[in-house]
Formats: sequence, C-alpha cells, structure tokens
Amino acid sequence: MKKSVSIFTALCLCMVAAAQDAFYYYRGNKLQLTESPRKVVIISSLSNAGVPAYTGLSMVETIDDSRNRICVYETSPSQTVSQVRAAASLTGNNVTLQSCFINAAGEELIPSGYINVKLKNESDYAVLADMAEQYDLEIVGQNEFMPLWYSLRQTKASGLPAVDIANNLYESGKFEYASPDFVFDAREFSYDPDLNLQWSLYNSEYEGLDISVSPAWNYATGRGIIIAIIDEGIEKTHQDLAENIYHLSYDTETGTSPSKVYQTDGHGTHCAGIAAAVRNNGIQIAGVAPDAELMSISNVMTTANIVKEMADGINWAWRNGADVISCSWWCDENELVEEAIDEAVTKGREGKGCVFVKSAGNTFGAISFPGYYRKEVLAVANMTENGSLSASSAHGANMFITAPGTNIWSTVLNNSLGKMSGTSMAAPHVAGVAALILERNPKLKAEKVREIMARNAKKIGTYGYNTTKEFGSWNEYYGYGLVDAYESVLNTPRY
Repeated sequence: MKKSVSIFTALCLCMVAAAQDAFYYYRGNKLQLTESPRKVVIISSLSNAGVPAYTGLSMVETIDDSRNRICVYETSPSQTVSQVRAAASLTGNNVTLQSCFINAAGEELIPSGYINVKLKNESDYAVLADMAEQYDLEIVGQNEFMPLWYSLRQTKASGLPAVDIANNLYESGKFEYASPDFVFDAREFSYDPDLNLQWSLYNSEYEGLDISVSPAWNYATGRGIIIAIIDEGIEKTHQDLAENIYHLSYDTETGTSPSKVYQTDGHGTHCAGIAAAVRNNGIQIAGVAPDAELMSISNVMTTANIVKEMADGINWAWRNGADVISCSWWCDENELVEEAIDEAVTKGREGKGCVFVKSAGNTFGAISFPGYYRKEVLAVANMTENGSLSASSAHGANMFITAPGTNIWSTVLNNSLGKMSGTSMAAPHVAGVAALILERNPKLKAEKVREIMARNAKKIGTYGYNTTKEFGSWNEYYGYGLVDAYESVLNTPRY
C-alpha cells in the first residue's frame, strides 16, 4: 500500500482526549467508552491493495467490506495507544487511524469508519449533504426500509475519529440521531465438552428438565409458520434442513437474495436446526418445530456497518412474511436496530406482531442489547442439563424465559452435526415453541404468545420467583422459568 500511515518515535507528547471522555450518543444520552489500552485501527480504502505492516505494531485482524479495509493492530508493551495516536503521521487520502474502544459491558468495539444518521424530515437531505462535505463523508446510501436513515463513510483522514464526527453531527441539532458504526463479534455462543444428544428435548438423566416437546408434537409441529434466523446464514442444502427451507432468503451484506453462509463454525445453521430441523426423516436430529419453515437471513457478524445490516435483516424478515424472528447475537445500543424492532413487533404478521426472540448474552452480567430494549423482545437465559443456569448466562430486568443452551447438538455445515453452548442455542428453542403456539392458533397477537409461554413455564432453578410481574411470578435469572412446549400448546386458545 503506497498511501499509508507511518508510525514514528515521537518526541512530542501531545495528549489526545482522555480515554474516560470517549462516548457516543444514544437517544440523547452519552454512552461512555474506554479506549482500548493496546489496540488501534487503521482504516483505508479497499482500492489501496495490500495489508500494511508498521514498526511497533502487530497485526491482529483485517476486515474488508465493499469499500473499506479495516486493519486492527496491537501496540508493543512499551507503547501506549495515546503515544501511537500522537505520533501518527497520516499520508495520502483515504487513510485514518483511530482508537479501539471497550463499552460498559467490557465488549470490544472497533470503529469501522461508518456513521448512521437519521434525518428529522425528508427535506433535510440537503443539510446532510452539506455536513457530509464538511467532514469528508461519503453518503453511502439511504436505508431502503427506513428512509429517514442514511449511512455515511469517512473518505479522508479528517483528523477526527468517527466517534467524534458522529457526536458533532448529533450536537449540531440538525439530525434526529447520529451514531458511529462499530465492528464487533456479534455471536453469543461458546463450546463445551460432549454430553447426550438433544437432552433439551428429552432429558433422561434429570427428569422434567427439558422443554417437554415430545407430547406437544401431538398437537402442533409448526406447520405453516415461518421462523427467520438472522445470523451467519443457513446451509440451505443441509440434509436435515433442506425440506424446511423457506423459498425466500436475504443477504444483508449485499442487500440481495439469496442468503449466503459466512464463517466456518456453522452458527446460523446450528440455530436453525434447533428451531426446525426435519423430524422423522431417519437423519440426524429433530427441531423444536420440525415442520416450520426456516427463513435464512445472512450477516457476516464481524463486518463493518453491522448495525445497519442487522436492522435491514429484521426489516426484511417481517416484510417478507416471518412470523417469528430469532436473533442469537448482540450489538451496541443504537436507535437504528430499535426502530427495526419497533416495526417488526407492531407491523409484522399483518399487524399482529412478529414474535421477537433474543439470546440474553453470555457475560453473567447485564442482558445484551437489544435484549432489554422493550418487553416484546424475549430475552432467553441458558439452562444446563441439571437445571442450573450456565455460569455465563446474563440476567436482568427484561429476562423473559429460560431454555436449554449448554452442550446442544444440532446441524452444522457440510451436512454434519456439532455441539455448541450459549444463550445463542437457548433462543431458537423458544423460537420453535412460539412456532408451535402459532400453528395452534395463527390469529394470536404476539403479545398473547408471550403470555402463553410465560404462564406455562416451569418454575425451576435455585433462585426464588419472588417478584410478581405481568404474567406471574418471576426472577431476573430465569425470567418466568423454563419454557414448556407441551403446556404452552395445550393451553393455547383455539379461537
């Protein structure tokens, strides 16, 4: 790469803004960020071929999208990020050096060079164009689903990081929202040692500590219900999934159909199999709703502009017939995803609302966003085989329900089976139960589906259900308890 960043030993100790002063705006409030102590990101135009190496910096990873090359570097032990930034000489256009950040939950956020902006009115586009020129921003495009939203991209080393530019745009008062886009690993799962296959459907060792789905299949199998899996994409030709793949799919990275499969771990395919792998075909496993259709919506999960793509996936899902939306990922707080969820839970299913299921998170801390955004987002905790919570399962005021999530066998890439653990695996169990309820009565509003699952959950675990909430006794660790497919289906009103 000819046009690059040259890092040299600095005699000047010019200090940049203190790490604790970093922030971005979320619904008018400042969300604090901490500067990563050892990492920086160098963003360049993808047209500048090659991955540069710099003295004193070690390459960690390279992330490309259709426009940007995002290179993450780690500093040497003797070099602080502030020193690197103060000593950086930027040469040429289309190159910028920025700090990486850590949010309040301890998760790493890598600036991508993109900014998401919402206009106050359609007529404000000219204002956006003027501000974009002022800050050397390219207007990448208008959001096709929510037309007041625009995506912008840094095109030159303007001297300001994307976080500061987004803050300046918001503080100008000319826009409804403005927030920086980050790259992060959105998946919420981990791997554990091998145990019995599909104990979540029938737990032979610990009686009753499963979702009681076998007797539920006498009443419903999810037929006619569409479950959208917004993830890394489903292997649509998988021998235990192909029969249930919905004919429409979408790739948020390119904004086109069909969906793709990203990564090699098969995370999205694994979630799909939990929800709706084919039953009674003599192959591998059965899903919770084995006759439901699987809508594949693919996302790179570690790409730039991931927030926009997640929002696009949600919007595409409900607009194209999804009844249940299952999301086993997290992202940082932002209004773009919130508005997409608002649309799905109010306008989906012809106004009856999509059932929106979200993995609670694996930090044993607060529920990850958007799991706590609104009550219609069903945050799901991770239960182990003996009924205890996984040591990593999150908790909080919006916890809705618990499902098996540890040592879960399901479909993975190349027609195979594999085992994964995490709230990522718990969420599609609940999505499958929602599909069973909706087959039993497709006229139900999403709110009623929530109530049915909550009122029929099993009160398990070591934490007392000492709080009374909307649908009965509750605690912040298990929510209303372990989801019970049989009791939920049995108590679904038919008319």
